[in-house]
Amino acid sequence: MRDPETIETDLMDIAAIADEGVKLERIIAWCAVHPDEIPFALHQLMGWRERPERRKPGAGREPAPPSEP
Repeated sequence: MRDPETIETDLMDIAAIADEGVKLERIIAWCAVHPDEIPFALHQLMGWRERPERRKPGAGREPAPPSEP
């Protein structure tokens, strides 16, 4: 696997493409060239989409409703 910063740079370059069709083609090509890096890339992309308050430990969890006696 390549350096994580290199992978992230590739992903940001693809994400910056305005045309969705071209973006999809680039994603498919990237995955074909770097199949071993797909899990890492997915993890990175999921982290980018999380809201900052959800990244904090325990944030975003609702307390359990009170149980009926």
